Amino acid sequence: MRIPSRTEQNISHYRKAPFVGFWDFALLLLIVFLATVGLKYYIEPDKGDYCAVYVDGEMVLELSLTEDSVTEIPGTHAVLTVRDGAVAVTENDCPNKICMKTGYVDDKGGTIVCAPNKIVVRVSGGNSYVTGVH
Repeated sequence: MRIPSRTEQNISHYRKAPFVGFWDFALLLLIVFLATVGLKYYIEPDKGDYCAVYVDGEMVLELSLTEDSVTEIPGTHAVLTVRDGAVAVTENDCPNKICMKTGYVDDKGGTIVCAPNKIVVRVSGGNSYVTGVH
């Protein structure tokens, strides 16, 4: 019978040891879960209270997001719809209708833009969500 040397015993021990154990994997999952939950509450902006409508740089309308309404923007052929605390451009005569494809916006700092008609709809209220564009 051959007796393995100390080096061979150490090598065979390392070959049998798992690379990642159960508790290592559990700890990794816990860290990922806590990071995800933390980022959700840190990054997610608050909901807006009202929206301001600008046409050609001048504010022409201010609507509350707490009441459902359908309003035509003065001086344009665009229609704003407020529903369930969110605002959207539902009708417009611009060529590409990108403002309509934006959909409903409800976050503070959220913006809908119609470049051909020079319309900007900005959701705000309380402490605004700061974006990189001012």
